Amino acid sequence: MQIVYITNRVHMARETLVYVENLMPFVTEAVFVCPGSQVEDFHFKSRISVRVIDEVKVLGKDLRRFREAGDHQFKNCLLRFSLAHVKDIDDEFIMSDDDNRPLVEIPLSFFKSSGRYSGYYYYDLKKWSARETDYDRGQHETCGILEDKGYEIFSYSSHMPQIINKGFLAEAARVFQDSLDQGAPLDEWSAYFNFGQNVYPERFHPPMPFKTLCWPPFPSDWDLHVRPDEFCFENYYPILYESNSIFSDLSTGFDETSHVEIANEKIRRRMAFQNDFEAGKISLWGKMFFLCRDMAGRFPNVRRRFNTMIPPSRQAMVLHFFLDGSSRKTKTGNRQP
Repeated sequence: MQIVYITNRVHMARETLVYVENLMPFVTEAVFVCPGSQVEDFHFKSRISVRVIDEVKVLGKDLRRFREAGDHQFKNCLLRFSLAHVKDIDDEFIMSDDDNRPLVEIPLSFFKSSGRYSGYYYYDLKKWSARETDYDRGQHETCGILEDKGYEIFSYSSHMPQIINKGFLAEAARVFQDSLDQGAPLDEWSAYFNFGQNVYPERFHPPMPFKTLCWPPFPSDWDLHVRPDEFCFENYYPILYESNSIFSDLSTGFDETSHVEIANEKIRRRMAFQNDFEAGKISLWGKMFFLCRDMAGRFPNVRRRFNTMIPPSRQAMVLHFFLDGSSRKTKTGNRQP
């Protein structure tokens, strides 16, 4: 089966492809849709076939609208919905982001079994509260659009690969065309899976809890609505590997001899981090900091200014500083960098 990426990050995609080669054995071809100026850069040497497609050929008549759009969520949806009309894309394929990396070996049955597709969700759109980014706005608008059509309102943008039926994707694109024509920042993952669950329930398993490590990247970002029962993919964030961060002493690349140990250590640290935060193992100053941040979140303009002064990666450093728990210790009890 193909795995299809929309990307313009060469190094990120190359590193992720090595994980896929080793841990998703059913993948026979990786397709990279990228800007025309980068086509040559994505012709990676790999044990699996690699195909590179200029995004201009994917977008067709929507190219101008794509280039003029300022909303990141809208552009993502426009580009991914356009995959339904690309002849080089198979009738069934895995759709992924270039930073979604398998942690364990993934069989095809993870995505499709007994002739039915599995979709992995992480939130109820009605309960999404943040409003400061294009993604946030997309979650709210997608919720309203789905409700108007009488569909379920789960968020499937779980930052992990998901299986797509090309014919169903084409139908979903037609169903939501009016919303895209109005420039709505539709969440393409949620639009597709809620459409599929409603129109073709016999072809889909019931919604399944997501299985993504580091989504959200930090436990202070939002309260978990769905708790993964296992972690099969990592949502790779470079800032988590920076100096003084939770994974700073771990390699980002795939190493066949040490991968299992490193993957287990990542899960251990991130879960300890989550548990310590939820248990309130944070100093009074830390609680005050995040209380002020959350209050600012009620006012998008204030929150944007807050994030400009203290970017999310620096907020993570603040969380590490104020949080004193097992997530900041290695198995031997030494302090993490």
